[in-house]
Amino acid sequence: MRFAVAFVTMLIALVLVGTGFAQRTLLKPADHVSVAADVPGDTHYVVIPGSLLASHGSGQQLQLAGSGTVFAGYGRTADVTAWLSGQRYTELQVADGGTAVTSVARTAPVVNGLRGGAPDPDGSDLWMEQRTAQDRLDWKTNLPRSVSVIVASDGAGPAPSTVRITWPVDTATPLAVPLIVAGGLLAVVGLLLLAWALVHVRRSRGPRRKAPPKSPKRPQPPRYRPQRPSSAPPVAQRGRRSVSHRIALGGAGVVAVLVGAVLVPGGAAPAGAATKPVEASITEPQATRIAHRVAEVAAAADKARDAGAAAERFAGAALALRKASYAIRAKDKGADLPQAVPLKNATTRLILPEATATWPRTLFVVLEDPAKRTGTKKSAPLALAMVQADPRADYKVHFAMSLQPSAVLPDLPSALNGATRLNDATPVLEIAPGELGADYGALLRDSGSAAAKQFDVSHDELAEGVGEAAKKKVAKKLGSTAGITFKDLPSGPGSVVALSTAKAGALVAVQLDEQWTVKPKRTGVTVRPSGGTRILSKISATSKGIVSVYGYQLLFAVPSAGSNEPAVLLGYAQGLVSAKEL
Repeated sequence: MRFAVAFVTMLIALVLVGTGFAQRTLLKPADHVSVAADVPGDTHYVVIPGSLLASHGSGQQLQLAGSGTVFAGYGRTADVTAWLSGQRYTELQVADGGTAVTSVARTAPVVNGLRGGAPDPDGSDLWMEQRTAQDRLDWKTNLPRSVSVIVASDGAGPAPSTVRITWPVDTATPLAVPLIVAGGLLAVVGLLLLAWALVHVRRSRGPRRKAPPKSPKRPQPPRYRPQRPSSAPPVAQRGRRSVSHRIALGGAGVVAVLVGAVLVPGGAAPAGAATKPVEASITEPQATRIAHRVAEVAAAADKARDAGAAAERFAGAALALRKASYAIRAKDKGADLPQAVPLKNATTRLILPEATATWPRTLFVVLEDPAKRTGTKKSAPLALAMVQADPRADYKVHFAMSLQPSAVLPDLPSALNGATRLNDATPVLEIAPGELGADYGALLRDSGSAAAKQFDVSHDELAEGVGEAAKKKVAKKLGSTAGITFKDLPSGPGSVVALSTAKAGALVAVQLDEQWTVKPKRTGVTVRPSGGTRILSKISATSKGIVSVYGYQLLFAVPSAGSNEPAVLLGYAQGLVSAKEL
């Protein structure tokens, strides 16, 4: 028996040591998994979905090869499909348990009427990140299942012909060394047991006496067992079977009670799957990159006074003000331009994207140049309200407003969750966004009007500069020879941008166009415009009169309905946008 224990111990030791060495040699897996696909020559776009990217974990290595420009970018899967609106593309799918891929031709559903053409994916605001190279692109990524990669050249040419994805595999063998050590220790124990067995055999040699036979056992007398009369009542069982039977019945009762509690309607969970909340339309790095691109375009356009270049990233009221300012600056070197968008030393003070999966999409950011907080060239933080019209469009600045020194932004949702864009006639605010411009215009003409009571003007620099008192000074300066009237022009539908705050209020950006009309009061009197009005109207004197339009881009903090609190002007931009003869 001792020899058997020794040999079994040594056999186990041999198995442990062998297993440990096998894990480090024969059984050690490959350090990577790789799949490749050949892309058809007529394919312009290739999509690598998140299901394929995550099929072997994270840490993917993309290797793309083609002729000419090679582009790859990734974004949310829904955004990638939306960008491909109406386009045919090839989707790579997992096959053979993840050891191969197959190519499936698809056509993306049409979004916002986008179809046809050969769009270039390079530089799209939808991508979280992108890379470009010539002929070959190697890119290490770490992408989750929720994103997809789009591969192309320039949209017009064929996509890269070869796509290879490689995942690193963890080849660590943490049990190999413990197995080898344990096997070695068992081998030592086995040798000791073998030595003990040998010593015992040597000591046990010699004559042995046979033990005497055992005496037989005495026969036992029969036991007496009393018989119970057949008429006696049955005795209840008190053995194990009886206890087990009771436990079984009690357990069944408990199970029945629990099942009944689960089936009671009052304790049941609400039917139907929970609705997944809509997340912010873009990430913070995307928003920062978009703001930087806007600043680059603005800097180049301001330097060249090129309204066409500005139109790449500006639209609406912001573009109208820049276009007029460029025209005035071309004739008057001392004329001011709109506040520059911080570029070199810019810090993103606030990012608030819209929470939506559709288009158009809205983005609100506040940029600041720390180097210009003080000094002679001090500049205020700049608030930008941007809109992306469709999946392939760039985010464009519709409002660019300087924050007032006293401005305190309300509590806002996080950039991760995003805000809800409110419609112009929403009843959840103290003042409907579509009525803000008209009500504030009434305040600028008459500070005692009913609409003026809805605003807090205690720190309102714009109301002080172009309000009722300032208008009276302008009228008085004209004297008795000419008169001036003021009128608000209607704003375009959908031009208001309103994003919800964390406390049921809203940040609202609106455009107010105020028309100033100067007319002679009697025959023979001429009106001589000056400054920007003369440059834009291209008239030095007129007996008919001049119509000038001043644009005000306004940013308000509007409280929730029923709060009885006033709206506050947080920032603004103003300037002459047009002038003509009557």
